[in-house]
Amino acid sequence: MKHFGAAILALICLQLAESAAVFDRNFTKPYVLKKTWVQNFIKFQYIFEGNQQKPKIVPLGCSPTNVDSDEYLKPGETSIEHDFLFSCEEGEDGVLNYEATACIDAYGEVMHPGEKRRLSNGTVILHCNIYGGALKKVVERAAGCYFNETIYTEDEKWVEPQVNPADSSIDGRLMQCFRPHYSYYESHVVGCVIGKLGVLIGEFGQLPDGTYVKCVEAELGHVSLKLVDVKELECKMDDKTYAHASQWTDEKKGANMKCNYGHIVKESCVIGTETLSIGQEVPVSRDCIFLCHPQTNVYICDNYLPEFEIVGEEGDNLGPVEGNQITVDQTENNKKSLKSVFKF
Repeated sequence: MKHFGAAILALICLQLAESAAVFDRNFTKPYVLKKTWVQNFIKFQYIFEGNQQKPKIVPLGCSPTNVDSDEYLKPGETSIEHDFLFSCEEGEDGVLNYEATACIDAYGEVMHPGEKRRLSNGTVILHCNIYGGALKKVVERAAGCYFNETIYTEDEKWVEPQVNPADSSIDGRLMQCFRPHYSYYESHVVGCVIGKLGVLIGEFGQLPDGTYVKCVEAELGHVSLKLVDVKELECKMDDKTYAHASQWTDEKKGANMKCNYGHIVKESCVIGTETLSIGQEVPVSRDCIFLCHPQTNVYICDNYLPEFEIVGEEGDNLGPVEGNQITVDQTENNKKSLKSVFKF
């Protein structure tokens, strides 16, 4: 009976030896696999060492599915899972790590940490970077309008080719980036391009041959040039008509004016016999500061001026303070800051 039991035990041991795996990674002695399991994507095995059957736990590799199976990654192998490139790496101390080492973009290409891709015609940017100690993919909309591999910010202008190449009246379209209602960004056609000259829609320009033209929008997104007579470029002010490029001095406003393509432009200010450039700031009498503003002259005074009275919205334009003169002392110490008055 004892011989019969020993025979059965020997048969069982033989079957286990035939079905068991032999593990020899980093070891010279054979190891017989007792059992395997997966914990935190790392596959381990429980083995017995040598004749003394000393138990030992050894990591086999990495399991991308986090399930114990016959398929797993060996150290140094990689796998693409959930839009990331995962790598099974073994440290010098023999510890295995399974972690994301790179991102996979929408086209299946590898993105290393720090790289970015432009998607959806350049209006969407995909970032691959380490945030909070972990590798992440971050998608953001580009802050601006996209054209020719360039992002243009709000109100920025650029030149695009003419939509209809057969129309040789212009060299290109002048575009501008808008952000209506503080939401998405839109690129709009805002003018015509003649060589290096940009003319807004509804404005005038001059061709190299001397003829005058107007930029018009024939239909949405299409612009062209229309020949105009120089009389259409005249300016009207105070019941007077001024020819294009003409200059004059307005005594009431204390300013030198110019008619430029149908628009009245203030070129400088006049106080007595002095001419001041736009933006210039000088001390004047009555302890005031005078600023030559491109639109309305500005007086900044610390003291109350009795000659000023509050008037209605339709009140007369008082113009420069009567009798004002530029003071002799124009040192920096006498100037007052205008930062709280105007934002340029």
